[in-house]
Amino acid sequence: MEAYDLVVIGSGWAGFNAALEARKLGKSVCLVEKDQIGGTCLNCGCIPTKVLTHFAKENPKQDIRLLKKEQEETISKLRNGIEFMLKSQKIDLVKSLAKVISKNKILIKEDNKEIEAKFILIAVGARPKDLPSLKFDHSRILSSDDILKLDSLPNSLLVIGGGVIGCEFACALNKLGAKVTIAEIMDRLVFMFDRDISKKIEQVFKKSGVAINTSYDIKDKDLSEYDKILLCVGRKVNLEDLFNSNLNIEITKEGFIKVDSNLKTSNSRIYAAGDCIGGLQLAHVASYEAKLAVNNIFIEPREVDYSVMPSSVFTSPELAQVGMNEEMAKKQSKNIKIIKKPFSSIGMAHIFKETDGFLKLIVDQDSDTIIGAGIIGPLATELINTLTIAVKYNLTTKDLSDLIFAHPSISEIFTEAIQS
Repeated sequence: MEAYDLVVIGSGWAGFNAALEARKLGKSVCLVEKDQIGGTCLNCGCIPTKVLTHFAKENPKQDIRLLKKEQEETISKLRNGIEFMLKSQKIDLVKSLAKVISKNKILIKEDNKEIEAKFILIAVGARPKDLPSLKFDHSRILSSDDILKLDSLPNSLLVIGGGVIGCEFACALNKLGAKVTIAEIMDRLVFMFDRDISKKIEQVFKKSGVAINTSYDIKDKDLSEYDKILLCVGRKVNLEDLFNSNLNIEITKEGFIKVDSNLKTSNSRIYAAGDCIGGLQLAHVASYEAKLAVNNIFIEPREVDYSVMPSSVFTSPELAQVGMNEEMAKKQSKNIKIIKKPFSSIGMAHIFKETDGFLKLIVDQDSDTIIGAGIIGPLATELINTLTIAVKYNLTTKDLSDLIFAHPSISEIFTEAIQS
């Protein structure tokens, strides 16, 4: 029987990074993948959707067959890169469904053989979920996976769910020429973001022709006017026949794998990371969890920390935030000051013709440290990385203003905001 220090089930962003991290520590690794290498992120998530948003921005009203060609080429290049890295790092890749049959044995279903592991890391990801009253039929009622496979644009599209995924698809497909409506049960879009940013993106969407219905429950509503309906209402974990029942792996009430603060499941030899444990279902979070889990297994345990985790939305304009937003800070009775600066004051924003939006800094008044930030505007998803460093390392506004940013550049908004 083949034996490894670590067997990773799932080759998405969590599984791939876990495998690389374990090899970096000199451990023997087997990576088991039932489908395409790269998981959701590469095949039907981050990468193809960002190709879509970029294509829609640069080529409005263009034939989406050109888009599909770009998506396929990009995915193929990146998949080849992942496979090369796995091979060069001497990570064994097994293409098969897997089942964990004991705390140190995995059944490889393709060959009906068992492999042994000192530790197992579950990184099986998640998939789109539907609603009790509205089930996927993959023809009219679509998942985010389905809509990426369309060969033509629908004339009218209802996007149910105004979170990150719903807003990205609504924005891109509207730019490509579809008539788009968003239905969101909360009182605003991207409700996890700062309220000012939510309201601003709603204004921009409405101006561009996207219809928005907030505080809206689609139950018992007549939806016959829409050619297609896209459900963006969350994700559910890929757990089917993954564990032998005698392992008694605990599952949360939401249906995700339950882990402790060290990313360990209810079995001390089995860890989990990425979308399958719920929480922040973002690729960079999955990567962080995976690397932490591997170090917890082989080096020393450290607790997971999500307090400084950037979030991005690739709409037009882009949205991003890190740390506390204004509402969170006020709930914690923080003595804060708000620094807000519009992109219309930045030269490069005018050159880009993207002046709509602003930077919003949340500053602890007592210590002058930057405890949070939100951005809506050009390159927000890049700018947030600088502010992640600021929040992570408790930089003050003076620290940020002392930095020199190239001119002209969008990054000048940091010093402009503080100086004003």
